[in-house]
Parts: sequence; structure tokens; C-alpha cells
Amino acid sequence: MDQEQATAANQQQQQEEETVVAATETLEELRARHKKEQRDLTAKVTALKKTATKGDKKKKKEVLAEVAQMEHKLNQQQDTEEKAWLAEHGSSSGTAAAAGESLDQAVEEDDEDDFDPNDIPIDHLTLDPTPAPKLKQQQQQQSSSGGGGGGGGGKKPNRQKARKDRKAQALKELQDEAEQEAAGQVNMNEVERKSIEELANVMNVTVKDVTADGHCLYNAIADQLLQRYQTETTVKTLRHETAEYMKAHSDDFLPFLTNKQGDMMSPEDFNDYCKDLESTAVWGGQPELLALSRVHKVPIWVVQMGSPTVKLSEGVDATKTPLMVSYHRHMYGLGEHYNSLRPKLK
Repeated sequence: MDQEQATAANQQQQQEEETVVAATETLEELRARHKKEQRDLTAKVTALKKTATKGDKKKKKEVLAEVAQMEHKLNQQQDTEEKAWLAEHGSSSGTAAAAGESLDQAVEEDDEDDFDPNDIPIDHLTLDPTPAPKLKQQQQQQSSSGGGGGGGGGKKPNRQKARKDRKAQALKELQDEAEQEAAGQVNMNEVERKSIEELANVMNVTVKDVTADGHCLYNAIADQLLQRYQTETTVKTLRHETAEYMKAHSDDFLPFLTNKQGDMMSPEDFNDYCKDLESTAVWGGQPELLALSRVHKVPIWVVQMGSPTVKLSEGVDATKTPLMVSYHRHMYGLGEHYNSLRPKLK
């Protein structure tokens, strides 16, 4: 089974399970879980940003794009879960329900001690938090303005300011906690990078980074064909060749592929698989590498951390110069990635 498909299936199953769990949670439990998810994501984002080498603008751009996607996905998921809960159970504020107010109005009128730091949107979290310089000044101004209800409408602005100040403090606490958690995590991307670089040195090759855009396997193979055989090709051509070969030799691939439900693919599933392979940016894996090896009649070697080099040479001349790629599990949080291993310049 293609690892990307397995990952997608697992994510879908996990989301379905979370929806069931969310239906049995209280609102307080739901928000507590959301808070933990936000904290975990912030720690993960911190670790990811550490992988962007200073001065490497391309890598930094890719990491920031991935971070934005992760944050958007979590925001969307949590917003959907809370709206679903409120739609099923109604607002937790009896006052708001009685007055027919909106949820936002109810929150505004709730007792200020009910503030939950989980209300902070995750896209407001930053990785280099600094205390808000105006926080102390705001607190002093609030204190000097007097807590009593002297003039007209003085109490509500003060409560709003207090709510804002507590949110700023809660945000800082979340950031500090996430930074501490991230500091204790092993940077698997760095461990993997060093391991593959050591293997590459032994093989007298160097890692050529390929953009992580869904086409990385095909871009890596295109680079290898050019470097080792002076053959120019395109991602579109390689995808077409791969799909055509797999369809023509379906018996060699069908037994090893499964659908989203984890069952062996039917012929219809396999046709859809090949269609997506050719016409979309779906990621490729070992089945596609095997097909490419046979199409171009050259061995393909896959170098990876913690495992022997995978040498795909069945049905081709194993003595020919192999195309060499590196396989990364931890380079990006979205899934597996392939880079090209170029011969070192003499």
C-alpha cells in the first residue's frame, strides 16, 4: 500500500473517531482538549522552524507554508467541533439563551472569571514570544481608573480591558510552555538529515534538495536521469510513463495496493489510482519507483535512515549505473519525501 494513502486513510479515521468523542464531551472537556491540541501544535511548529537553516530562504518558505497549512487545518477542525457541539447542546449561558443573544454577546456578558485560555486562536501564537510592553501599563491604568462604578458605563470597558489583559498573559504562558516542551524534543529531522548525509558521503554522492510539492519523487528521478544519463524529461512525462506501465502490468502491482478502507484494490480502484497518479500531484512511493525502473531499464537505489539501501533492479540490467534517491520520513511534517543523490563533483 502506498504510504501516503495509508496516512490519508488513518487521518480520515482519526477525524471520524474524534467527531464521535466530541459528541460525548462536555463543552469544558472539548475546550480543554482543544487547548492541548493547540499547545502540541505550537511545540511541533517550534521544532519545524528550527529545521530552517538561517539564510536558506527556500527552506524557510516551505516550512512556513507547511506551518500555515497545519494551523489552518487545526483551526478549522476545532471551530467545526465547537459549532457542532453548540448546535447539538445549545449555548452554555442560560442568560444568553433567555435573552436570545448570540454566542458572541453571551461571551461578552459572561463573568470574567470564566475566561478560558483555549479561546486564544492558534494563529496568534508565535515562536519567539516577548512580554507585551503595554501589559503592565494597561494594568496600572485600569487600577488608577478605579474599579468602582462611578460614571456612566465605566464598568464594562474595564471588564473588557481585564479580559484582554488576561488573554495576553494566558497567551504568554502557552507560548512559554510550548517552548519548554519543544526544547526537550528530539529533532528527528536533524537526526535523519545527518544520517543520510553520512551514507551519501560513503557512496560519494551529495543530497540535492527537491521541492516538497507532491512531485518530489518524479523531480528526483528527472534530476537523476539528467545527471547520470544526460536524458531530459519532465514530471508530466514521468507520471504518464508510470501510469501506463502500471496499467499494462496490473498483476505486478494490484496485490500490493489497498484502497482507503484498507482492502485490496478492485480493478476499478486501480484504474482510479493510475488516473490520479498521472493527472494530479499525488505522492509516489515504491510501486511507482519500480515502474520507473522498468520503463527506463535502469536500477533505482533508495537510501534511507536506519535501513539497508533498497535496490530496485528486477527485470533490468543490475550492472548499469543506478539512479539514486534519498527517502526522508521526517523532513516535513506532511509525510514522506524524496531527494536526488547527485555524484560528487571531482
